[in-house]
Amino acid sequence: MHYFLIAASALLVLAGVTVLVFYVFATVLLKKNFRRMDFEANTESISYEDIKDRFSREEFTFKSKKNALSAYLYRAGSGDDLVVYVHGMCPGHQAYLSDIISLLQRGFSVFTYDFTGTGSSEGDGYCGINQQFFDLPCAVEFLRSKDRFGFKDVFLYGHSMGGYAVACCRDSIFSSVVSISGFDSPVKELVSAFATGKSKFFKLLAELMIRVKYFIDQGPVYDLKAHEVLKDTDIYTLVIHGSEDELVPFEDISVISKKDLINNQKVEYLALTEPPHTGHNSVIASDECIKYQKEKMEIFNNALKEYNDRQKAREIMLSDFDVFKFNAANEDLMDTVDKFFRTHRKSGDA
Repeated sequence: MHYFLIAASALLVLAGVTVLVFYVFATVLLKKNFRRMDFEANTESISYEDIKDRFSREEFTFKSKKNALSAYLYRAGSGDDLVVYVHGMCPGHQAYLSDIISLLQRGFSVFTYDFTGTGSSEGDGYCGINQQFFDLPCAVEFLRSKDRFGFKDVFLYGHSMGGYAVACCRDSIFSSVVSISGFDSPVKELVSAFATGKSKFFKLLAELMIRVKYFIDQGPVYDLKAHEVLKDTDIYTLVIHGSEDELVPFEDISVISKKDLINNQKVEYLALTEPPHTGHNSVIASDECIKYQKEKMEIFNNALKEYNDRQKAREIMLSDFDVFKFNAANEDLMDTVDKFFRTHRKSGDA
C-alpha cells in the first residue's frame, strides 16, 4: 500500500509538471503569433478617412472581459436593416471596409467593432483564433442595451475567424447569418496552421499543448465545433467557402466540410470552385482587385530584388496606388449575401 501511494503521488506530480510545461509552451507559442494588430493609416487598406465624406458613422465602446472594444455604426439612410459585421484576423474592422461599403450601398446599415487586441480596441494581444467567439456575445448584449438602434431586422456576417464566430452564434436577435471561410474547430485549425508538414507525433503534441492552454484559460467551450451548433440552429444560415482555401483548408477543417453532420434544412452551402475566387481572401475580392493585387505584388518583389530594401520596395509599389481598386469587394458574392438576407427576414421581435 505504501509503495502504491508513492507511485500514485509520483504520477500526479509528473502529470502536473507535464500540464504546466504544456501550458507554458502553448502560451509562448500563442503570444508570439497573436500579438496586437494596430491599423496604420496610409497602408494598402482603405481607412475611414478615405470615405468619411460619403458615409457617416457613430462610435461606441463596450466591454469584453476587462477590455474596452471600439464599436462603430455606419448608417445607410433610414432603412430598417442592420448587418453586424464580424471581421477576421486583421488590424481591426477597417481592413474590411470594402465589404462594409458594399453593404451600405445596398441599403444595409452596418454595426461592427475591432475585436480584442486589434485596431482601436484595448488588449495587449488576443487569445487566439477563437477570440471573436468571446467578443461577439458582448457585442450582441451591447446591441440589446441600445435596443438594436431601432432596427427591425438584424443580420450577421463574418469572415474567417468571424466566420467561425457567427456560425457558432444562435442568438435570437438575428434574422439570418452568413458565414464565410470559417473553420469548424479552433484547435484543428491551429494545429493545421502550425504543424503543416510535420510528423503525426508533432501534430499530436501541438494539439495537446493547445488544448491544455485553452481549457485552463477559456473553460469547456474552448473548442466548440461550429457544426454542432449549426445542426440544431433555427436561424437560416448560409455557409460559403473557397475550394482552394490556403488558410482554412476546404477538406476536414472548414465548416462546409461538415455539412453531412449538420443535416439541417435551415443551413445552406455555397462552395466557390471557379478561379480566381477559391482562396481564403480571394473569395471576398473582385476579379479586378485580385488582378491589381497580383500586379502590385510583382512590382514589390521586383523592387525588393533590385534594391534589397523592403521599405523602398514598398514605396515603389505604393506609387500611383489605387486603394479602392486594391480592396474592391466581390460584388457577385455580395449579391448572394444581399439576396439571402432579404429572403430570410423576420418581424424583428427578438
